[in-house]
Amino acid sequence: MKHLIPLLTTLLCVSFYAQANTSAAGKTILARGAVVATDATSDKQRSLKRRDTVYGVDKITTGEKSKAQFSMSDGGLIALKENSVLNIANYDFDAVTQQGSASIELIKGGLRSISGVIKKNGGSYNVKTPVGSIGIRGTHFELQLVDGDMYVAVWDGAIDLTLKDNSILSLGSNEPFSFAQVTSLGDVIKTTQAPAIFAQSIASININGESDAQQEQITENIASENIEDADILLTDIYAEQQFQAVSNASLIDQIAQRQGIFNYQATSFDVSSSLGEVSDFSMSMAVDFDNGTVPDGEISFNDAGGNWYAAYSGFIDLTKLDLAVTFASHNNNKATGEIDAIFLNDINTITGDFNLNEISNPAINTSGSFRLEP
Repeated sequence: MKHLIPLLTTLLCVSFYAQANTSAAGKTILARGAVVATDATSDKQRSLKRRDTVYGVDKITTGEKSKAQFSMSDGGLIALKENSVLNIANYDFDAVTQQGSASIELIKGGLRSISGVIKKNGGSYNVKTPVGSIGIRGTHFELQLVDGDMYVAVWDGAIDLTLKDNSILSLGSNEPFSFAQVTSLGDVIKTTQAPAIFAQSIASININGESDAQQEQITENIASENIEDADILLTDIYAEQQFQAVSNASLIDQIAQRQGIFNYQATSFDVSSSLGEVSDFSMSMAVDFDNGTVPDGEISFNDAGGNWYAAYSGFIDLTKLDLAVTFASHNNNKATGEIDAIFLNDINTITGDFNLNEISNPAINTSGSFRLEP
C-alpha cells in the first residue's frame, strides 16, 4: 500500500501532463497546399485542412507553394509561410479565467503573428528562433529565416529578442514600425524600411479594395527606399490588416463554423463601361465553406459592344476571398481582368469590385462594384 500511493500519484501526474500538452491550441482557418502536423509524442502525421484542430504537441510543416493560417485558442492569429516548420511547444489558455501561456518555435521559413488574450492579460508568450528567443509585449510581428539569418518586422507593439550572447535587441518601442536583420553570427542590422523579403506579403494585402496598380506602388516605394511614402502606405496596410484579422475575429469564427455550399447572388451593383451604359447585370458566386474554396462564379452584362462575361474561382483567405478570373470575353473578343471580394460584417454579405478589358484592345474596358447575398 505504501508503494501504491506514490505510483498512483506518478500516474496521475503523467496523465495530467499528457492532457495538458495535448489540449487544443487552435483551429486551422486556411491550409493551402501541403500542410502537415506531426504529433511530438507519437510522431504520427496528419494532413491539415480547414477547421482541423492543432494541439500543444504539434510540429507544423508547410511545403513548396503552401501556406497555413491558424486562429489560436486565445484569439491570436498565426500565418505560416511556404517551406516553414513551426513547433507549438506549449499553448495553454483557460477560457474561463482568460489566463494562459504560450511558447512556439520557428525552426524554418517564416511566420506572421498577431498576439491574443494571453499577452493582453499579461501572460507569458515566447517565440524561440535559431538566433534567439523573443519575448512578446502585445504585438503584431513577422519573422523570416533565410540562409541562417533572420529578418524581423514589428508592425505594432514591441518585442525583446534575447540573442545567443544574452544581449537583448528591443524593437517597436516608441516607433511606428521596426525592422532588423540578425545574421547567423549574431550581428544586428537595423533598418528604417521593411526588408525586401517582406515586400511580397505586404503588397498582397488588399487595402480597402485598392487596385493592383496601387498594390504594386507599395512594393516599388519600399524597394526604392522612398521612406515617407512607404511609411504612409504601411500605416494603411497595417490598419486594414488589423481590421480584418483582429476586429473580425467573430467573423472568422462564423466562416470557420459554417458548413456546406452557399450560392450568392448580386443584390446591388454599380458598373460602368468605356462604351457607355450597361444593362442586364447578373452575378453569382458559389462558396464551399467545407473546403474553404470558391469553386465557381460568373459575371454577365451587356453594353453597346455586346455581352461581357467572366468566370472566376478561388479560396477563402481569412475574411477575404482570394479570387482569379479564369475566363473572360466581350462579345466575340477574349478579355482579361481581376476581381476582389471580402465578407462584410457577417458571412451573409460579400462586397467587392472587378475590372475587365479586351486583350486585343484594352481601351475597351469595364469596371464595377457589387454586393452579394445568399
